[in-house]
Amino acid sequence: MEVILSKVFGLKEEEIKDELTMQDIERWDSLTHMDLITSLETGLDIRFSMDEIMAMTDIKSIKSIVSQKV
Repeated sequence: MEVILSKVFGLKEEEIKDELTMQDIERWDSLTHMDLITSLETGLDIRFSMDEIMAMTDIKSIKSIVSQKV
């Protein structure tokens, strides 16, 4: 999953930290958020609900939601 996060956000894998939020990552806007969702769904063969998508506001929540699906 870190590979997907780093590719979408343009960060190195080691820069992906649980405490990072949408405000901390300059590229994380609404379009990038949808790219993230699509990349995670395609790359991990999972689907997210609208509530899950809206709850993904930091790396920790993304990891938590994804871990429940895989």
